Amino acid sequence: MIWRSIIGKLWATIIVIVTIVLLFLTLFLLQFFENSNIQQAEQQMEKIGVKAERMLEHSDGRSMNELLNSVSDIVDVYDSSYVLIMNHHVWKGPKGQAETGLTQRLFEKDRTLKQVFSGRKVNKMSSFRVKTDHGIKMQRLLIVGVPVRVSSTEFGAVYIIQPVQIAQNALDQSKKLIYICAGLSILLTTFFAFFLSTRIGAPLRRMRKAALQVALGNFDITVPVITRDEVGDLAIAFNNMRKKLKENMTALHQEKEQLAGILQNMADGVLLIDTDAKIAASNPPADHFVYSWNYEQRQDTENLQTPTILRDLLLKVSADGVQKIQEITVQGRIWVVIMKPLYDSNKIRGAVAVLRDMTEERHNDEMIRSFVANVSHELRTPIAMMQGYSEAIIDDIAETAQGKKDMAQIILDESKRMGRLVNELLDLAKLETGHFQLDRRSIDIGDFFKHVVMKFSNLANEAGIRLQADSQQLEGTSFLLDPDRVEQVMTNLIDNAIRHTRKDGVVVVWANIEEDLLHVYVKDSGVGIAQEDIPFVFERFYKADKARTRGKAGTGLGLAIAKHIVEAHGGEISVNSIQGEGTTFQFTLSQVEETGGK
Repeated sequence: MIWRSIIGKLWATIIVIVTIVLLFLTLFLLQFFENSNIQQAEQQMEKIGVKAERMLEHSDGRSMNELLNSVSDIVDVYDSSYVLIMNHHVWKGPKGQAETGLTQRLFEKDRTLKQVFSGRKVNKMSSFRVKTDHGIKMQRLLIVGVPVRVSSTEFGAVYIIQPVQIAQNALDQSKKLIYICAGLSILLTTFFAFFLSTRIGAPLRRMRKAALQVALGNFDITVPVITRDEVGDLAIAFNNMRKKLKENMTALHQEKEQLAGILQNMADGVLLIDTDAKIAASNPPADHFVYSWNYEQRQDTENLQTPTILRDLLLKVSADGVQKIQEITVQGRIWVVIMKPLYDSNKIRGAVAVLRDMTEERHNDEMIRSFVANVSHELRTPIAMMQGYSEAIIDDIAETAQGKKDMAQIILDESKRMGRLVNELLDLAKLETGHFQLDRRSIDIGDFFKHVVMKFSNLANEAGIRLQADSQQLEGTSFLLDPDRVEQVMTNLIDNAIRHTRKDGVVVVWANIEEDLLHVYVKDSGVGIAQEDIPFVFERFYKADKARTRGKAGTGLGLAIAKHIVEAHGGEISVNSIQGEGTTFQFTLSQVEETGGK
């Protein structure tokens, strides 16, 4: 509304001030004109009275009637009347507008008017009871009395009488003129005040509109500078503020994007926690940690809730005001949490937690320590057996030719085992360093799977295990891959599945193609893998349970080699397992050759 705007307030203020000034000025002028008119009327009436008094005192031989007629003519010019009292005689005239019908008794008894008979001039304005054709009424009269000398000690009196209404008529005309001038002044003031306030308010409205746009993020709007007064200076200051604010917001936005990019691409997780232990900000690794924690604790995984262990750590950080470090194990992975308090002046307003997944580092450290031990262990057994049986042959412990042949066969088997170990180590080294080439060619994928599965039929029958294959939908379908390397992967997976499945168990192999990707699954109903061992099954020399091999030779390198072969084909390999229920290995292969030339 206009009354709530600065235009309305400024306009109303000017109008009120001008109206009050004009009101007081009008009252002053009216009072001034009224007093002036009364004084002017008194002066005229006094002059008439003096002239009448001189005519009466200096008659120059004229009769009384002639003198009275002259006085009447003079008085009548000014719409007045007179009352002459001399020698106890009373003369009145003329009969016209000023006729009052006042009695002699009034003049002789009134305290002010009777002073004329003592030789003093008087004037009086008051309300008197007068007789009219319609009866008696109160009328406001102005009476001026002038003494007329009758003798040296006696005075008569001539009273000039005029109704105040006659002077009031002139005053009413003056009032009307004053009222018209005041009204015109108010109208003109209203117009110019509104024009002035609009001139002032228009730039302010534009600045308000621009301020709202700036609040919405539009920093390109500019307020035009129309005047060079304070309002113009305000518009210039606003434009300078907008430019600086745009520069600051742009710099802040860039820094925010940089920080968001850094956080999103950090390998470590970052959590910003407020004083209520609620997550204010996070990045993907931190989200993964929180999800894993809530999943493990059987809590709601849809909403990111701060883990209880981080809440406790936040309390310690807030209490001590220093950085705290704690190691947490979640879903078989080791996390190191570094939590540091955040201050707002001297008050802690939250904390930032850096979550570092140390699983691989810890495992690599363990692998470095155990690599030599694993190799030594794998080589020591065949070397010891070869050494022992060689000494037995030299010492002629075997007395028969068949005994010597059996010992030589054991030495041959162990040497082959050492050869396989060395070859797998060499293959793994080539795969890890990329010093090998895939021999990709298009083959009938259905026949390929039948051939690979068929190789294990006898082994499965001997172990009392049912081996099933489902690759009918692949018959007649060609796929680009390295058949020798892929056969090596499937051989390792199927062999592991048979060796780790109990008698009367089932091993199922099936495959399908979706969106130019070959999906292969090897599922068994065996002993399964412990949850804490699942992340490491593709590491070299890793054996989660030595008892699972059931005495059959295994180097611990097969799955590591299989992983590198699958990745060289542009695919992925993974495992899902429930201990005591079985394991499923699955991998995908892509027909698109990588440009790296592996």
